[in-house]
Amino acid sequence: MKSKPLELHWLPVAADFEGDLARARARAADDPPEAWRALRHLAGHRIDFLQTTRIERALRTAEAPPEVPRLRLALLGSFTVEHLVPGLTVGALRRGLALEVHVPPYGQWRQAILDPASELAAFSPDAVLICSCETDLVPQLPLATPPDEVEAALEASLSETVHRWRALRAMGAAVIQQLPVPTTDPVFGHLDRLIPASRRAMVAEMQHRLIRAAREERVLILDPVAAAEAEGLDALQDRLMWLHAKQHVSPAAGPWFGDQVARILAAMRGLTRKVLVLDLDNTLWGGVIGDDGIEGIVIGEGSARGEAFKAFQLYCRALRERGILLAVSSKNDPERALAAFDHPEMVLRRSDFAAFVANWEDKGRGLQRIAQELNLGLEALVFFDDNPAERALLREQFPAVAVPEVPEEPEAYIRCLAAAGLFEAVGYTPDDALRAEQYAANAARRQLEVVAPDMESFLAGLDMEMQVGPVQPVDLVRVTQLINKTNQFNLTTRRYTEAEVGAMIGDPGMLTFCVRLKDRFGDNGIVSVVLGRLRPDGEGGQLFEVDTWLMSCRVLGRRVEEAVAAVIARAARQAGASTVVGCYRPTPKNGMVADLFPRLGFAPAGADGLAALWRLDLAVPPPSPPHIRLTERGVTH
Repeated sequence: MKSKPLELHWLPVAADFEGDLARARARAADDPPEAWRALRHLAGHRIDFLQTTRIERALRTAEAPPEVPRLRLALLGSFTVEHLVPGLTVGALRRGLALEVHVPPYGQWRQAILDPASELAAFSPDAVLICSCETDLVPQLPLATPPDEVEAALEASLSETVHRWRALRAMGAAVIQQLPVPTTDPVFGHLDRLIPASRRAMVAEMQHRLIRAAREERVLILDPVAAAEAEGLDALQDRLMWLHAKQHVSPAAGPWFGDQVARILAAMRGLTRKVLVLDLDNTLWGGVIGDDGIEGIVIGEGSARGEAFKAFQLYCRALRERGILLAVSSKNDPERALAAFDHPEMVLRRSDFAAFVANWEDKGRGLQRIAQELNLGLEALVFFDDNPAERALLREQFPAVAVPEVPEEPEAYIRCLAAAGLFEAVGYTPDDALRAEQYAANAARRQLEVVAPDMESFLAGLDMEMQVGPVQPVDLVRVTQLINKTNQFNLTTRRYTEAEVGAMIGDPGMLTFCVRLKDRFGDNGIVSVVLGRLRPDGEGGQLFEVDTWLMSCRVLGRRVEEAVAAVIARAARQAGASTVVGCYRPTPKNGMVADLFPRLGFAPAGADGLAALWRLDLAVPPPSPPHIRLTERGVTH
């Protein structure tokens, strides 16, 4: 019996796929970037394998705009994987990422990893996805094999896998390991998991070992089994296609599989959403607070519908605990909307929301206000609303905002939001967990700014302490996140993988700076990163060339950049440099730092293409602002 294929059920259905595709193709001849944007809009709909393939073909004549992040992905596997390329490419397109995919010749992926002259090495991938089937990782053993021999066989297979991971990471690539999908049926029934040499038991054990090893080796995991469990594994695999064409993933599941991979790749490039904006009535509770009153809304124990809304609130709170900001944009009377949070069954409280907009204005204006309050772009927002008319309007007005197609039944809300993968993560740090509290502290800082008589008094009243040191291995996850997410205060907007950043901090010719900032309201975490290289200046001396300089928007306006510039100058001088050279590469989002270098005392030093170069003579290093106390833990390698 054939299963229903996996669908992108959280996306809206395209009203006119054929017409939209034809119009996008027509634009490719005279405006390839606009064609790319049109295809991205079309990819944001619920499409099948054939439609995905047609978009991918049309994409070949389009051109990603210059500001779009790029990523090179190598797709490795011992089975047929070429049919997955359209789903991967279009999945990345859906998330605003331009993806180039390389597939080694069939059956040669292991050799490609080990051969320094291979096409894989020449491709120089940013990321590698290893698509493993059961037979790749789990040796075939007789059922009567003793447990110690099973243990040795699994350990040997894992050791080979880790060796391949390390070889790929040595290329500078991030590694994504797909967990094997079981392909054999049980021979003992439920007893299979208790027989050490049974296929089911060995696959389960290998999955656990891979996960533990991936955690130690800083390898990412793709778990299609867990992601597909709601629909069933038969929707992921087509056994007939496996037998005929060695396609481990069904072609019909290709768009879904590609989207699963693309969300990981997008997260690597900092394209994960940061804010969940919620409607209120019939989204967080059943009923309309303005009509039904606090006693009439449906939430909590006592009914299946009320428990569904409570479960959704619990899920939203869990997202907040991992660092996703919550906000509200609702057409409602503000006092009545706030009163609903006094309901005894309410899980979420007003204090859980970083921004709260309840009025009778258009919800889109509420989204704009939320983005402004949080100092984020609209592309950071996800809007979750039960009203289909509101969703359609907001998709039309604000295409940058992600608007999932919310199901009618509240018990399906969690699955919809989780399946959409809009908050995918490739790491988790203590700073992530504190993000909601940090934004709450920012609100208190804004209040201090309002009552302070002048800016100098405000800055002095913050009682800031800046700690600076070289980037350490423990900082890698957070630093890589900032490199790939920060757009506004980012001088060059260069993107690097964790492996590439790790190589930089181990390079004696590099100077790296990791900046943390505390004040009277709390710890802001890592707020700035600087990466640079010492180079000969052509006159017998050395200069320090700034490769990357970024800063979190949470601390703008506090003159932190002046303190960082003073630290850079001092460290470069101690390392033997007489000059600091900076580069500003303009993008559509980083115009706010166009004048940073001249403001800090740098002089023009020519241009490199569109990039402006600036030079600072270290004979007169810039001063650090007096209202920031500086703590250094060694800024040279």
